[in-house]
Amino acid sequence: MWAYCYCLYIKDKKEVRKYITTADFALDYCMHVKDRKEIYRIIKDSYHAYHYCRWIKDRSEVAKYITQTNLSLCYKEWKAKQ
Repeated sequence: MWAYCYCLYIKDKKEVRKYITTADFALDYCMHVKDRKEIYRIIKDSYHAYHYCRWIKDRSEVAKYITQTNLSLCYKEWKAKQ
């Protein structure tokens, strides 16, 4: 959490970003600071992958982690409307 907050409120530094290691803070970082490959690659669970694809950018390398049945269904319905 501290690394995400540091990047958001103080300065976005590469040496600090390496401490962002959980999907929830990776999603927040991509949403509020900058969408970076090194960060969105951390997102590997269904919930955060779904929200990343819906709110930030629909990327196949993240979408492949949307495996939870209800989220997968919602994602497919949303994708069909695009």
